[in-house]
Amino acid sequence: MATPIIHMLTTKLVITNRTALETKYGENYSVIMEDLKKLQAFDAGRQLNTHLIFLDDAAQMQACQSSPVTDVKDDAQHKKAIDDLYRFYSPGYIMLIGAQDIIPFQRLKNLLSGGNDPDSLIPSDLPYACDTPYDTNPGKFIAPTRVVGRLPDIPGVGDPSYLQSLIKDILESASLPLAEYSNYFSISTFDWQNSTQNSLQSIFGNNSSLLVFPGAADLNGTNWTPEQLQPRTHFINCHGAIYNPGYYGQKTADFPLAMRSDALANKLSPGTVVAAECCYGGQLFDPQKNAARLMGMANSYMINHAIAFIGSSNIAYGPPTGQGLADLLTQFFLINVLKGASTGRALLEARQRFLNEMGPALDPFELKTAAQFYLLGDPSLQPVINDKDPSTDGITQTFVNSLQNRRDNLEARGKMLDEFIAVPHPSEYTPATDPALHNAMQSLLGEKQFADASVSNTFVNRKNNEPEAVSANASLPSVKFHVFSESSVDEERYIAKVLVVKEKNNQILGYREYVTR
Repeated sequence: MATPIIHMLTTKLVITNRTALETKYGENYSVIMEDLKKLQAFDAGRQLNTHLIFLDDAAQMQACQSSPVTDVKDDAQHKKAIDDLYRFYSPGYIMLIGAQDIIPFQRLKNLLSGGNDPDSLIPSDLPYACDTPYDTNPGKFIAPTRVVGRLPDIPGVGDPSYLQSLIKDILESASLPLAEYSNYFSISTFDWQNSTQNSLQSIFGNNSSLLVFPGAADLNGTNWTPEQLQPRTHFINCHGAIYNPGYYGQKTADFPLAMRSDALANKLSPGTVVAAECCYGGQLFDPQKNAARLMGMANSYMINHAIAFIGSSNIAYGPPTGQGLADLLTQFFLINVLKGASTGRALLEARQRFLNEMGPALDPFELKTAAQFYLLGDPSLQPVINDKDPSTDGITQTFVNSLQNRRDNLEARGKMLDEFIAVPHPSEYTPATDPALHNAMQSLLGEKQFADASVSNTFVNRKNNEPEAVSANASLPSVKFHVFSESSVDEERYIAKVLVVKEKNNQILGYREYVTR
């Protein structure tokens, strides 16, 4: 009887930088290498053909028809190298190893900076998921086609045990029935509870387990119990702050601590999946950057056996009621995970759905949202068993074809977005050029209780393949977004409310209200 041939289903690239790891970990670098080889063997058992790639290895990169990375801080070198590797291998999954001091985030320009938003840059992994060559304009990266995740370590900390623990969690992971992820843990600010209830209803079909701050009895952000944190799906809609190890509630001007990173220790179920809407909710930072010397929430979730975390690198936004921006991207991700997608595919499909539903004209906050959320964890892990996939017993050709078809469809769908979506560009045009529009705008600002002195900017939308000279002519019929904002700083938290008015041909088509998360 002939031995059946086992076909590898897909290729996975595990990408890192040997020099950066050696510099950070010294003699402990070798133990990380041993664990990454264990990961390769584990993936082979899952029919994944995993390649360990060192971006700074000249011989390895040349064999992949690329050039080595010579500067660990050079965004352009890293973007080109990963693009080259994708073209060479056509992988199903890309996993970056390390925080931004090992492989940098792509630092994109924030179109809202200088008036409407204090972030000058958007640290992002989105460009690594797109075919578009290196650029600092986030509007160039609206056609994601690749599955990308990052297995982080802690910036500035040279203890290998953190990364070893995350790899160990991968080696011990297994897909579980949907019932294991149907119960959830969710916290929200008091002021945003309506928005969070809507999200939970969309994800789980109920919102009965929501806890709000202030309002959650006997909870102070540090005294969570294992029983409370036991559900394997976590959805968080709170405030966050730069280099801050906590998430915060809100009721008017009261901002109580809702959760702190050290409160998670030894309390999570293995395999927890997290979606956090908060400002800086996914930020990776050196614990020395805060007075308590505590790691960020994202790093804490991962060391406490979460296998996937989606969060924002900087200031995020959403509506005070209803749904939009961070609400949608995070809930789309969890919906896909619960349907049985790998965590990486769950984010790719969430990004594509978000861009498709927000299009065809993106406002600058929608563009920032698409860029700032990233996945921490192994993108090839599938938390929930997908009963709709063909059986993998014997690795049938049907299953091979279904995976390939899915990947081809996602790539085609992503590329179509570039033809479909118009992205915002800063403009000198102002509503004052048309008296009737100016008066309508002022009336709306008064109704929404915005001061006349609100900071305002105008953005004109055009497609990436449209010549700039065409849309630069304000007399042509084009969609414009007028952004008005008011802000304050409460201790470490940047608090802002925003009014985005959509206009075409001097007619207001609608408006959106956002607040900082």
